[in-house]
Amino acid sequence: MLSDLRIKQPEPVVFDPGKTRVIVLTWPDNALTAHATQWLWRHWKGHSTNVICWCQKGFYDVVRCAAVDQFCLKAPKHIEQFVFMDRDMWPEPASDPVLTAPGDIVGCFYETGNPKAWASPTVIHLGLARVSRVVLETLAEERDEQNRPKPMFFFPRDVTNTKLGMCECAYFAQRAIAAGFLITRSGWCGHK
Repeated sequence: MLSDLRIKQPEPVVFDPGKTRVIVLTWPDNALTAHATQWLWRHWKGHSTNVICWCQKGFYDVVRCAAVDQFCLKAPKHIEQFVFMDRDMWPEPASDPVLTAPGDIVGCFYETGNPKAWASPTVIHLGLARVSRVVLETLAEERDEQNRPKPMFFFPRDVTNTKLGMCECAYFAQRAIAAGFLITRSGWCGHK
């Protein structure tokens, strides 16, 4: 029967600010846009301990890895979802679907300056994105050929230490897809 062949669609997530931690990377000036401040206040009012603004200097892939280690993997067990936001994002009501859209990883669309940045349906960019705890815990368990933990985020480089046209978000997405997780995109966010 045709109805038996339908693929079950994932369920939307019920947003709960008490179970969702947001990590805002605020380097280099530890500042947020007014839009970001208002959006955070609107969604996490009364749950300010779940909002972490972190001003850590360094390469973005290394900083993102450190943020996951410190603020996600060590988070209290009742935290089920993590929202990553960069300091130059301008979230607005049109960004809200990133909080509830189905998917293990949900990216919010924004302008990147690269017309091909969102070309593939499996591409994710972490300027504003939601990631389930299960994804981070699963990927944290993966090891490389020397049995070392694989970095969560990584800018692939060649032997001359030149970046190879893939952002740290693409590396993360490839690992998540290989582990069987669903990546979706929803909402729109301004980007300064």
